[in-house]
Amino acid sequence: MARASRDRITNPSLYVLSSVQSSWVIFVSSNVPPYFGPMIDAFHQGNHGRFVHLGHWDIPPKHARQVTPAEFEVAQQNLSDTLIDMAHINDHASVLDVGCGFGGTIEQLNQRTTRTQLTGLNIDPRQLAICSTIKPRNHNQLTWIEADACEIPFPPCSFDRLLCIEAMFHFASRVCFLSQAARVLRPGGILVASDIVVDWQRLSCHPRADEISKTLIDEYGPWPELCLPPTDFVTAASDNDFHLDVLHDATVNTAPSHDFTAPGPARLVLNPQGKIVSAAHCLKYLHADGLLKYVYLKLIKSNS
Repeated sequence: MARASRDRITNPSLYVLSSVQSSWVIFVSSNVPPYFGPMIDAFHQGNHGRFVHLGHWDIPPKHARQVTPAEFEVAQQNLSDTLIDMAHINDHASVLDVGCGFGGTIEQLNQRTTRTQLTGLNIDPRQLAICSTIKPRNHNQLTWIEADACEIPFPPCSFDRLLCIEAMFHFASRVCFLSQAARVLRPGGILVASDIVVDWQRLSCHPRADEISKTLIDEYGPWPELCLPPTDFVTAASDNDFHLDVLHDATVNTAPSHDFTAPGPARLVLNPQGKIVSAAHCLKYLHADGLLKYVYLKLIKSNS
């Protein structure tokens, strides 16, 4: 079996493809959440679609019930469509999707727009390999970039719109990402994102707070900033020449997702033998108990 050499690029947290004896090996950054491994395997087996985020229900079910794979996929598309509509993306625009996953959102834009420059950025080459199977339509241009969201490798004023769907909590710093987003957006450009924020003030009073935090960080991490008070985000947006136009609490709309990912009642199950399953139930428990919020954000860059 060929041995692999690690050829780092300028960011020490990233690896690039390296060939030894004509064998290609993909090195994955430690900043990639571990739950993506099973999702990537499931995609290649035909058991997972292109969306890697939660779903959105305009009218959530009144009672918990089993959500079918088809229902969940429709809800995932609804979430993506909701954020695309918030961004007001028109034909001929240049769009950057940061933390683009398997390319589900860009695939939707590829179908909805014409002559649009669509760029997906991800730190994981395995996910980008999946993205690269999407074929351009409607005279659109598709580009896939392996990079860190806190070091976006584009010159200033490169994009009209920037999307970041359910990825920001994985970044080393939300504030650093906002600074990068403001730099690469043109004046008047729009950033639309969804984010998961834990209510640390409440969680810190929970008798199992340390176990919960460790489960989230180990299985849904990296999660460097488990909590970010809304006031801090508003300040960071303002400091980076953004106006916070929309801050929508979509916790109720996204909660039914957990009836698919963690079937059964919302309960705290912390089992080190089944970490990913435990983390899914943990997230459902926190979601149901109001210990975390799922938010939609729309920020507009100043025209000056």
